[in-house]
Formats: sequence, structure tokens, C-alpha cells
Amino acid sequence: MSESDRHQQSLATILAAILAAERPVRAWVTGSQIPWHDPEFSRRMLDVHLDPSTHMASRSVDVIGRHLDWLVSQVAPNSGPGSRILDVGCGPGLYCHELARRGFPATGFDFAPAPLNWARSVTQAEKLDCTFLEADLTALPGDFSAQVGQVDAVTFWFGEFHSFRPEQAADFLPRLADCLKPGGLFVLEYQPWDIFVEEDSTMWSAPDKSVFCDEPHLWLQEFFWDAAARAEVHVHWIIEQKSGNLKRYIQCHQGWPDGELIELLARAGLVDPVHFPPITGIDEQFEFPVLVTRKA
Repeated sequence: MSESDRHQQSLATILAAILAAERPVRAWVTGSQIPWHDPEFSRRMLDVHLDPSTHMASRSVDVIGRHLDWLVSQVAPNSGPGSRILDVGCGPGLYCHELARRGFPATGFDFAPAPLNWARSVTQAEKLDCTFLEADLTALPGDFSAQVGQVDAVTFWFGEFHSFRPEQAADFLPRLADCLKPGGLFVLEYQPWDIFVEEDSTMWSAPDKSVFCDEPHLWLQEFFWDAAARAEVHVHWIIEQKSGNLKRYIQCHQGWPDGELIELLARAGLVDPVHFPPITGIDEQFEFPVLVTRKA
């Protein structure tokens, strides 16, 4: 078989696999989720976290600073200087590091190895009052609150809360609330119900590299709205140029009407909700409103 025939056969196989896939994709039940904990994926993700030209993973230093100016204005009147903060899904610890530089001891947790290693290396180099734990939000250990200790505020940035199924959120929110002192603040940056896109669409690009691959590849993306689950479904098809390998990854984002979100938080013991607009207004794609509740 000639090289041309092999390429045509490979392309035909790839097209057949893509075309044969279930559509529309249902939220939470179909395909492979993003491998956040995979060492190679997390290494590539770290590069995006540390890229100051994009807000796709972590915010720029200036935006983080403005977020923390706002956070301190909320926490300090309640708890005073030196308040302890827990950051959920901390990534490379950019929020925690800056909090510690300002005199606020911080604990962060994540389960992506490369960002956690980087966070710890910065903490050690600068001798910052930060602690970083490796933990999966969907399977927190029984002694999690003991590991963290009592904190004055829990922060959950960037709408990452929506990456979890409703039953998972109902399970981990009380566990996070257990870490708060009475009256402590739960700060949730959330994606409002009215900006979820309730229609299907597609797009493609041909990057030299991305979080999914170190080499040139074709990146096909499909977007679906699962009305029954009230969730967005984002499908990534990755076709590697050199090998012709095809991989598929799926992300889901759960929608929560404001009233239901407030009820969910209340069941976790988080009450007195106060809404704030996006803190800097950099871009509605990459920054969302903030909901602050208080431990009853």
C-alpha cells in the first residue's frame, strides 16, 4: 500500500469515527472527561496558566490583584488582618501566593500535579505562608476540614463550580462550609443562567500546540445544549498531524438559575446571599459575577 493510500485510509477512519459519534451529546454521561490529573496534560495546562496574554486558565497579575483588592475589602471588615483563605481549585496558586504576600495565609487545593508542583516551588522560594494540598473536590478525604483548619473565607473562582454535576456540588459544598469559621464568607464566581448558550454550534482551528497536544493538530469543537440536564456540553476532537491519532474529550458545564443556586448553598449552611457584578469587567467570556454567602 502506498503512503498516499495509507493517509486516505487513516483519514477515512477518522471521519467515520467522528461522523458515527452520538449527537446530540448528553451531559455527564458520554465520552472521556478532561484529564486534569494526567501529568502530561497538567504540564501543558500549566503553560496556559502562566501565559499572561490569555485569561483562559488563570488571570493576569493585574486582574488577580484587582480581584484580591475586592476580596480583602470583603473579608477584612469581617475577620481583620491576617484572615486565612481557602482557594478551591487553586491551579498554580497565583491567588494564594498574592494573598500571602499581602499578609493573608492561604491554603489551596487541586488535583493537577504540574500546577501544584509549581505552586509549591514558588512558595518555598519566596518563603510564603501558603499550603497546597492535592485533593479531588469530588472525593474529599474524611479529614479534609482538619487538614485545612478553620478559615475566614473560601474562594471558588472563574465559574469552575459549574464543571460538576448537581449531586457532586450538593456533596462537596457542605464539606467546604465545614472549613469556615462561623460567619466566614463563601465567595463564588459563578456563570449566570442567562449567559448559557442554549443552541448547538461548531468551530475548528489548526494550532501548533495546545493543552491537548504538543504537536501540530486539527482541533474540532462541538457545542451542545442538553435541555434535560440544563447543561452545556463541549466536545473536543483532536487529530494529530504526525501520527493521525484521533482523541475525543468532553467538558460539561452545569447551569443553575439564581434561585436554585441560592437554595443549594443554603442547604450547605451558607446564607445571606449578596450578588456582585464582575469585579473588573475584563470580558464576559472570562469573568463572571460573584455571589457571597456567609456560614450560618
